Order: sequence, then structure tokens, then C-alpha cells
Amino acid sequence: MLEIIEFGKDEYAFPSLIVLGCFDAIHEGHRELFKKAKLQAKINGLDLGVMMFREGKGGKLLYSFDERIKMLEKYNVKFVLAIDFTPEFKDIAPLDFLNEIEDKINVKAYMSGKDFRFGKGAKGKSSTLKNFAEDEENGVWYMPVKDVMCDGEKISTTLVKSCLDSGDVMRANALLGEPFYLDGQVSEGAHRGTQILGFPTVNIVYPEWKYQIRHGVYKALVTADGEQYSAIANFGACPTFDDDREVLEAHIKDFSGDLYGKAVRVSFICYMRAIKKFASPEELASQLAEDKAALELPDEDFAARYAQAYQVAEEESATKTQPSEVQTNEPEVVEIAPAEVITEEIAPAEQQDVVPCQPQPEEAEIAEPQSEEVAPTEQEEVEVSQENDLQAECCKDEMCAAADETVADETCVCAAESAETSSEQPAEEAATECALCDEGESAAQTEQMQEDTTLKENND
Repeated sequence: MLEIIEFGKDEYAFPSLIVLGCFDAIHEGHRELFKKAKLQAKINGLDLGVMMFREGKGGKLLYSFDERIKMLEKYNVKFVLAIDFTPEFKDIAPLDFLNEIEDKINVKAYMSGKDFRFGKGAKGKSSTLKNFAEDEENGVWYMPVKDVMCDGEKISTTLVKSCLDSGDVMRANALLGEPFYLDGQVSEGAHRGTQILGFPTVNIVYPEWKYQIRHGVYKALVTADGEQYSAIANFGACPTFDDDREVLEAHIKDFSGDLYGKAVRVSFICYMRAIKKFASPEELASQLAEDKAALELPDEDFAARYAQAYQVAEEESATKTQPSEVQTNEPEVVEIAPAEVITEEIAPAEQQDVVPCQPQPEEAEIAEPQSEEVAPTEQEEVEVSQENDLQAECCKDEMCAAADETVADETCVCAAESAETSSEQPAEEAATECALCDEGESAAQTEQMQEDTTLKENND
């Protein structure tokens, strides 16, 4: 039995190698680290110790502190450095944390995963440990271990919990290195399994601290009195009997006996189907008979049949909820949208102050009538310009005023010609051309007048 060393209180005198980490679960990444640590401790003649947070770092745990300790025994761990994740502990600086460990424990080496973080603000990391070990005064060495990957993802407690959330228990078990389980005591239920359905079940209280699996029906293994049995486990409500309580019950195949008050272990193997409300107890009993028959399938055939069952359940759930969401939202859109459009089309002030965010079709409808009204006026001015070139010349100030008013009383010849060749030319471009034309014509007119004056003076 390994020894529990309380952080900052208990001492351990034998030269040791300590594995640093949170270890709120024991998964395949941790197992690889422990295997290497066990080898290094043996090679260097050191006792192997493992740092562990007693209650994790917040949130529900996959396994209790005692369950995790039992998992370490196979790696020849001599002691666990138990830590409570308190506000006071979180305020300890990285180097102070290491020094406090070495004040009580005869540490000769450290090992951790490469992504390990520690100390206040999680500022301590692998490089911190490396620098600490390279200081000869500390007299320790440090070995980081690479992350273990699965299907391109780093194995982590977070990934395991994500699989349990979705119902992908088979992958969660592969990441953990063993089936996800819970230990509990059999309690008395409503006796519906025996008296109504003909399928006797054992009820186990799901621990409050333990991370929950997805509600559903699972293939499971139940360990009782040292024997292991195939079973069908149901975690969630019992809607067929209008019972909304969250319960875990299991029908144990080929078992007869009384387990009330006894400790059992339920290991979840594979998600089979979602919980649903049946029309009658008889219909539920028929489904349970089908579930039980599936337990006879060889493992490969069972996996082929149910491996993707959790995904099918998610798709069915999404299909059921999507129509109701659409029906709930549609009336609000239909009622509100017309009122907003009508208000903006009717209000004269809003039509005059056109803002950029308004829809383009509405702007086009407003602009087209203006261009149709301007076109005849420009055509008439072309005819006037042909009769009298001097009267057709427009000054720059008059054209600027005409551009501001949209409809001009007089325009220049080039603007009229431009309107004939391209009726869709933007007003801003036309105004620019006219301004350039005015400058040219004004300069020409001035030059002509100067020549006429000079000629007259010569004649005189």
C-alpha cells in the first residue's frame, strides 16, 4: 500500500523521483508517463512518487482520489504527494512550489508531461523545471515526456469528458485505457423491472461528484461479489412511467440473487440507443428483449452494429428540435419585417435623407425617375445650343448650381452630347466633365475677345 504525503506537512526521506501533474483522471497519456517514470526510478535506485490533486482543480471528476490511487499501484508508486487546490495554494510562485517540495521530500529527479503548468498564474512550465534542474545547487535532474496522441488529438482529460458528453463511450474507453466505470451501492427502486416488465434491475446511485455520461441505454459490465456479468444499463429518466428522476439501473444477464446494499461496479462498454417514451410497458419490454438479445453478439458484430449509435441519436434529436425552433421564430419575422419596410417607404423625411445602409433596389427606384426628368431638359438645351453657340455656353457657377438642384435650366453642349451617348452615366461624372468643359470654353472665349480688341486697336 502506497503512502500518502500531505504537501507542506509530511516528510519523505528516501531519495525519490516525483512525477508532477494534476492527474484528476488516469488516461493513456498518464499511463505512458508512469511507465517511463517507473523505469527511470528503477534504473537510478529511486522511490517513485506522484503528485496528485485530491479533489482535482474544480468541476466533477472522472475518478475519485481513492480510485486513482489504486490505479497507480501497478506502476510501483511508493507515495502520493497529495495537494488540496486551495486559494492559498494557487498563490504559490513556481519556484517557491519546488522549494517547498524539497524542504520536506528528498527529491533527486522530476518528470512531467511537456505541457505541465504550475505555480501562480500557471507561469511555471517545462522550461522552468529544466532551468531549475540545470542549477547545480539544486542537485536534481528533469525529464519531460512528449504528449501521447490519438487520431491526431492529444489525449487529455478534457477529450475524454467530451467523448462521454456525446455518448462515444468506446472512444473514451480507448483514451482511458480501460472501460469508464463507477462504483456504487445497490439501492431499492420502484420494482417496475420485476413486477411490470419482467426484467429485474439493480439501482445504483450515481455519485454527485462523478462526471456524468450521456443519458441513454448502454451495453455494460456489472461486477458483483467478485463476478462479472454482461448487462444493459440505463442512465436517465423513465419517461414511459412519467418518472423524471435521474437514475442508473442495470439489468444483469444470467444473474439471480439479492444485491441490495452491496457494492457493485458498472463499467460502460458501448452506447446503444437513446431513452424514449414508449406507448406502453409492453412495448418497452419488447425493446428491452431486443437490447438483451444484442448482448449475445460477438464483440466485433456488436461494435459494427452500435459503434455509431450515439451519432444517430444526436441526428434524431436535432431533427426533432429543429422544426419547433423554426415554427417558433417564423411568426416574429413575418410580423416585424413588413412594418419596418412600410415605415421607411412612406415617411418623406426618411426618403430625402437616404443612408448608405438602405437596400440598393430602393435607391434605384428613387434615382430612375430623376434621370428620366432630366433627360428631356438636356435634349432641349442641345437644340438651343445649335441655334446660338454664344448663348449655349454655360458658366461654371451656373452648372454647379444646376448639379445641386438635380434638374438644370441650362447645360453645356458636352453634357448634352454625353447624355445622348450614355443615358446611364452617373450625375457626378457628368458634372465633372461639364466643369472641365466650362474651364476650356471660358479660356477660349477670353482669348477670342482679346484678339478682337487687339484687331480693333490696330484698325483705329
